[in-house]
Amino acid sequence: MPYLQPFDPWGSKLCTCPPKWSLNPYTGCGHRCLYCYASSFIPRFYEPRPKKDFLRKIERELEKLPENSIISLSNSSDPYQPLEEKFRLTREFIIRLTSKKVKLLIITKSDLILRDLDILSKLEVVIALTLTSKSLSKILEPGAPSYEKRLNALKEIKKRGFKTVVRIDPLIPEINLEEAKEVLYESLPYADHFVLSTYKAKADSLERLCKAFKERELLLKRLYLKEGIFVRGSRYLPLEIRRKILLPFIEVIEKTGKSYALCREGLKEYATKKGFCDGSFLLFK
Repeated sequence: MPYLQPFDPWGSKLCTCPPKWSLNPYTGCGHRCLYCYASSFIPRFYEPRPKKDFLRKIERELEKLPENSIISLSNSSDPYQPLEEKFRLTREFIIRLTSKKVKLLIITKSDLILRDLDILSKLEVVIALTLTSKSLSKILEPGAPSYEKRLNALKEIKKRGFKTVVRIDPLIPEINLEEAKEVLYESLPYADHFVLSTYKAKADSLERLCKAFKERELLLKRLYLKEGIFVRGSRYLPLEIRRKILLPFIEVIEKTGKSYALCREGLKEYATKKGFCDGSFLLFK
C-alpha cells in the first residue's frame, strides 16, 4: 500500500477539506492523547514505530505525485512526536520536498518543529498547532509538549513569517471549555486562521476520558451515548450543545476579522467563505 494516500475523512459529508494527499511517517503516536480517534482503527497505536522503508518508498511515490499537490502531514499521527527526535523521518521527508513543486500542510502538537524551520522556509507551507488546554495538557496529552512550549513555538513560527493555523481541538464539555477560551485569547495575535472542533467520541477514547475524569463520567456518557447522535463511526454531541459550545469562540474570532472553520460540525449557519477547515487556502495567498 502506498504511503501517500488521497485524504478521505471516512466518507464524511461534513468534511470541508479540499482534495489533498495524506502522509504519516510513523504508525501510531507517542503523544498518547486520551481523545485520539486514530487509536480506534490503528493496531498498537500507543506503541509508535517508523513506517518500514519510509524514505526509500516515499522517494518513489513523490516522483509520481502531480505538481502543486497538497500534502497533509499528518492526519493519524504527529509528524513531530517523540520518535522524530531519533529517526528524523519528517525532517528527511521535507528535505526531499525542496526539489519538488508541492504544497505542504503540517499539523503538530510539538515545538520540535522549530528545529526544521530552516528547511520549511524553502517550501510553500502552512503550519497548524493544536492547542487543547493549559493545566490539563499532561492529563489529556501526556506525551506531548506543554501548552507553554507550544504557544512559544507558535509565536516563533509567526515571527519567522510562516502562515499559521491554531486548532482548538477537541472541545470537551465540562473538561476543557473554560481553558480553551483562554487559549483562544492568548493565541489570537499569532494565528492567521482558526479551526474549532468539538470532541467526537469513539468507544475507546470515551472510556479513557471517563477513567481520567471520573467525576465527569456520567455526564459524558449521557451526552454522547444517550443524547448524542451517531455520525460516520463517531458519537457526536447533540446539535444544540455543539452550537452552544462553539458560538462564543466564533464570536470572538469574527470580531478580529480573522478566518475560522469548524471541523466536521455540520453547522452551516457558521460556515465561512474565507477558508477551508485545514487552512489550505492560505497556501494560495
